[in-house]
Amino acid sequence: MGSLKWRDLPIQKFFMALILLVFSIVVLFSGLIVWGCAAFRHYLLPDSNSAYLTIQTTFTDGTTQRSSWLFSFGSDPKSIPQMEEIHDGISAQKEASVSEYSIEKLENSFDMLTPKRQLAYTACGILMIAAPMFLSLAGILFCSLYFYRKKLRLPLKLLSEATGQIAAQNLDFDLEYDCRDEMGDLCRSFSQMKNALYENNKRLWSALEERKRLQASVAHDLRNPIAIIQGYTEYLEDKAAAGELTPERALRIAQNMNLAAKRLGRYTDSIHTLNQLEDIAVKKETVCLSRLAEDLTADFSLIAQNNGRTLHVSSDWADAFTEKGFSIEKDLSILADTAILYRVLENIIGNSLRFSQKDIFMDISLETGPPSPSSRMLTITVRDDGKGFPAQMLENASSPCLPHASQASGPDGHMGMGMAISRILCQKHGGTLSLSNGSSGGAQVKISFQV
Repeated sequence: MGSLKWRDLPIQKFFMALILLVFSIVVLFSGLIVWGCAAFRHYLLPDSNSAYLTIQTTFTDGTTQRSSWLFSFGSDPKSIPQMEEIHDGISAQKEASVSEYSIEKLENSFDMLTPKRQLAYTACGILMIAAPMFLSLAGILFCSLYFYRKKLRLPLKLLSEATGQIAAQNLDFDLEYDCRDEMGDLCRSFSQMKNALYENNKRLWSALEERKRLQASVAHDLRNPIAIIQGYTEYLEDKAAAGELTPERALRIAQNMNLAAKRLGRYTDSIHTLNQLEDIAVKKETVCLSRLAEDLTADFSLIAQNNGRTLHVSSDWADAFTEKGFSIEKDLSILADTAILYRVLENIIGNSLRFSQKDIFMDISLETGPPSPSSRMLTITVRDDGKGFPAQMLENASSPCLPHASQASGPDGHMGMGMAISRILCQKHGGTLSLSNGSSGGAQVKISFQV
């Protein structure tokens, strides 16, 4: 745990602590080396306060005797045991007439050392100067290498590899660096940027796939009315030239060609609408949920009544939301773009009006859901008592791409294009759109909006 705390220190504090630690070690070892070398040199070289005491004695018979002793200044020569023994021996043999004393100070003790001791003395002097310099240089190199290894090497390697992965257009990788310093923050920020790029590219790729699918769908569905118009044109040319075209037959062909032209017009409008969806911005406003439910009920009930249908609306968001531990007020407000909500419901209920027999049901609820458990999702389920969606359309309903317009229940593929537009609008509002058939066999469309 201690090493983890040391590793997690900020870069500046880590570097300063490392410098102080290494500096203390360098000073300690330099001091020990200098002190040891000084002690060894003192051991090799006699004390500079030492001197030689020489006594020359001349006896009455004319003979002389010379003796020398090494002593330090401040000491009593008589305290030297060797001197007293020799002096007493001379006195016992002869009687001295004259004694002369001389002192020779050791001015240059180094010259008196042996060659080996001189070499050792010089080496100690060099070591006393070189050791602190070498230890300082070694400390600097150690600090640099240790700091790079502990703080920079791994994150720089991870960032370099991550940059290479991004350059290779591969965003499906993990960048993990478990350290709470600045480099750890940088790696986490880089990972967040990578994840954001991944999600953006994923949405962009999904949008491109949807656009390709829609373009293929439109191109496929445009062939039918074009083939019809072309076939009728060729038929008119052949019959008119042969004089076999009756007025009733010509009127019938003109009506069919008019229907085919209207289908082409609807497809053109759908393509124009799809191209404009990317420029639509979601503008959420504060809306009272109870008031919104009342408006939806009033507006779409009137539309259903005008088309000979009955709309049944149920709103049970209060009980469902309270059961999950959240308090809910009667006049609960949500953030929603009502224009997008109405546009999606107009498409869905418009399809139900065409394919239902008598009744249409709309259930409004408020749920918790992604991206967080506390977020709110407005969910609206619309079902009818018609024949339901074709099996082929439901097989592709769960895929990221939109259902093929040719799989729609309508004769002109209108429902497929409407569902495509509605799903894109739901995704822009942070929600989803799903298709299914109810238990009674009718079509069921569930939409959700993040509010």
